[in-house]
Amino acid sequence: MSVALDETRPSKNLNQRRRLAASTSVAAGLALVLSLGMTAGPASADIVGDDFHIEGEAASIAVNSTTDTAYIRSDGAVLRVKDRGSSQVKWVGDSPGVLAVNSATNRLYVASSDASMMERNALVVIDEGTQESTLIPFDSYVGDIAVNEKSNRVYVSTAAGITVVDGATNTPTLVAGSAGFGKIAVNPVSNKTYVLFSGGVRVIDASGKITSTLNVDGIDVLNWAVNPVKNKIYITTKTISGSSLIVIDGVSDTITATLSWDGPLESWALNPATDKLYIGSAAASNTGSVRIVDGTTMRETAKIPTPTRVKKIVVNPTNNKIYVSMADRGTTVIDGRNNGTTTLRISPWLMAAVNPSNNKVYTVVNNHISVIDGNTQPPVKNDYNGDRTADVIARDSAGLLWLYPGDGSGGWLPRQQVGQGWNIMTAIVAPGDFNGDGNADVLARDGSGLLWLYPGNGSSGWLSRVQVGSGWESMTAIEGIGQFNDDEFVDIVARSSEGWLFVYRGDGNGGWLPRYYAGFGWNGMSEITGVGDFNMDSTPDLVARDAAGALQLYRNGSGWLPTQQIGQGWNVMNSLVGPGDFNGDGKADILARNAAGELWLYAGSGGAAWPTATKVGTGWNVMTAIL
Repeated sequence: MSVALDETRPSKNLNQRRRLAASTSVAAGLALVLSLGMTAGPASADIVGDDFHIEGEAASIAVNSTTDTAYIRSDGAVLRVKDRGSSQVKWVGDSPGVLAVNSATNRLYVASSDASMMERNALVVIDEGTQESTLIPFDSYVGDIAVNEKSNRVYVSTAAGITVVDGATNTPTLVAGSAGFGKIAVNPVSNKTYVLFSGGVRVIDASGKITSTLNVDGIDVLNWAVNPVKNKIYITTKTISGSSLIVIDGVSDTITATLSWDGPLESWALNPATDKLYIGSAAASNTGSVRIVDGTTMRETAKIPTPTRVKKIVVNPTNNKIYVSMADRGTTVIDGRNNGTTTLRISPWLMAAVNPSNNKVYTVVNNHISVIDGNTQPPVKNDYNGDRTADVIARDSAGLLWLYPGDGSGGWLPRQQVGQGWNIMTAIVAPGDFNGDGNADVLARDGSGLLWLYPGNGSSGWLSRVQVGSGWESMTAIEGIGQFNDDEFVDIVARSSEGWLFVYRGDGNGGWLPRYYAGFGWNGMSEITGVGDFNMDSTPDLVARDAAGALQLYRNGSGWLPTQQIGQGWNVMNSLVGPGDFNGDGKADILARNAAGELWLYAGSGGAAWPTATKVGTGWNVMTAIL
């Protein structure tokens, strides 16, 4: 945070060993007070490994977790998506339909409807190993397909009812008394199949017989999920007044719990490993949220805001990550361990397939595919020494630069000197990975207004510096703001002496894209600090302290959203720092130093609530910069 350029003002450096491609940045200090910052969500930030187009428009998607191949039903054909491209598997009719994959046998099951190809109302079975196909005809179109890989059986829904196909022989058998279309949910552990139709659920046992029918108080079944670990089935139904979330016990096949909602519950997903449900807000507003419901207690445990409305949610139970497609501004990734969030700047999607064996997520919108790689290590704000915990760097009056490694729980490890001669700099900014090499860097302005890039080496040190600007002496504050303009490159905000605030866009390679204007009247603020995604809406934020000592949160939403006050009496502090998640709870925090030299940790709550304070140090008044 910063204001008034002054050499006694704290500076900042950063050395982060990690790939901060999507939302990572550290804001820094300038002048008289202390500065800080960083800007990346305190959670896991995956990367978009592949991004390309396919021929035709996708209608459905499934993935073979063994071969890591995604299959897409697109304009009459089945496409094979693998290794940065796609190829056609087979033409299966003009009408779009559903498909499913058996990863154990490497077979595809595709709905087909095309009179000209003599495949009208059929299930096409494609053996990817032999490239042979088998046609199973039906009297009506195929509405749904589900595969039980354990029993090697395929369940097909048509107007006649549910047909069970033997995966070894492709022999179809109609389930007696199952007439009518239905959505199919399979529990591979119990070998039971649940057919969801309007107003009820039919249970089919391992022998292919209906053993019970459950009536649900609803107009229509909206969605479903199976937890084979807990042997439970979750379904949502549309009611006259809203929606209901119903839990079915897989042993007794009885309804054990019901949770009512005022609005629709169409966008939700289950993590079977944790038995938590992630429910997207369907409110008619520009902003959205994801509510987390504990499946054991059926109580809401958290509510995570999202920048825009939720469109679709998928879960990877292997790495406990939740992927939330939004109406705009990309995909929010929720780290299920601590509910921290980051944002991936990809096109909004309504279809996705997760490969839990290698943590890839294939997302599709129209003819565009983005493959999310979930194996990237979660970025940690202010990780100067590469140990994946948030640290602090401080400059003393002699110009020595000290690294104070955090212990990941709001405490400290032994400090070490990481530089000298830094008192010639009038501003030091920690923007994150400014040159795109995966390590966090430092920008520093000298007395003549030259701006220098000090590339971090990922191990508390620096590579050779490079000049990246001149004429910066006119700026009274410089701060890291993270990926402010949604292009996955970290940016800088700078305030002129007249009070203009500008966004200087980084190009991801140590240079700049054209700057743009972001506001006027900012010279009334005595502190400006980048704090990352402080309110966990997946966008970078600033905090600013006004003349009265009130601390205001400035939220970015393609421009500034209305400010929210998150504190008062902050004029007793002479330095503010945004280290990211300093106490390890997955939420962005603030560090502040008072006149007595005490350092206080203000732990963020992940929302707009005022942070709570804990003293974490004394004697810090000897420092002229804290980052």
